[in-house]
Amino acid sequence: MPTINITEGCAHGCSYCYTQGYSSFPGEGRVVLFDNIPELVRAELGRKRRCPRRVYFSPSSDAFQPLPDVQDVAHQTISILLEWGIEVAFLTKGALDERILALFAKTPKQVYAQVGITTLDEHLWQTFEPGAASPAARLRNMESLARIGVSTTARLDPLIPGLTDTEENLSTLLAELRRREVRKIAASYLFLRPAFAVRLAEQVHLLAGSACSPASWSWGQLADGVGGGQMAAPETRRCGFERLRGLADNHGIELHVCACKNPDLASAPGCLIAGPAQSSQPSREIPLFPE
Repeated sequence: MPTINITEGCAHGCSYCYTQGYSSFPGEGRVVLFDNIPELVRAELGRKRRCPRRVYFSPSSDAFQPLPDVQDVAHQTISILLEWGIEVAFLTKGALDERILALFAKTPKQVYAQVGITTLDEHLWQTFEPGAASPAARLRNMESLARIGVSTTARLDPLIPGLTDTEENLSTLLAELRRREVRKIAASYLFLRPAFAVRLAEQVHLLAGSACSPASWSWGQLADGVGGGQMAAPETRRCGFERLRGLADNHGIELHVCACKNPDLASAPGCLIAGPAQSSQPSREIPLFPE
């Protein structure tokens, strides 16, 4: 599946973001915008006999950062793809403006949305995701997306033992998701990579105390051996997912455990971060530019 990053770096500044370890990471507080993406995408589509079924935003950034220029490029690029009948999938912790919601409302069956949210606690949000949209804004995102018919999943990732995986935190969050007609969640636990492990472990320890000691976690591999990091013990994660599944069932919400980060525990393959494997749209050739 083709993927598009609108930027290198991200204004959300999430302290657990694994892209901090990438060689292309521009540095904390710095965002590099690729402002010619719409032109490049349109030109590439014009050369293809068969277009991709779906495009995913964004594996190493967020298309809906609180930066007008970034959102302009995202809107232009997504508009082109939807005009060509190409599905769009995205994961965001940003706020969707009315312009992008109006665009999605025209072709809701071509859009697969995931909104990252793990807590409604403002102190936790400001500690770990200082530049991201507030939990309230993300709930509004999901409510708006569900209302216009977009397939919408809440992504509870990363859960943190003793902080965001508690029954109190999850029950409150799931009740709000249910109230906004969100019926699917995907989840995974925090993992630490060397680029940010020390700072993040200190943040978690200060907030959770003895309930969580990330510095002592052992190294674990991601699915297919694609990297890894320090992870909570399998038994900790297993118990957490069982607790979450029970709470989700009580609210009529379906849980998918991310298999990419939990290959030792997940019962189904993949993470579904870019939508379901099967499309609602048939594959088709697009020999000419759309009208």
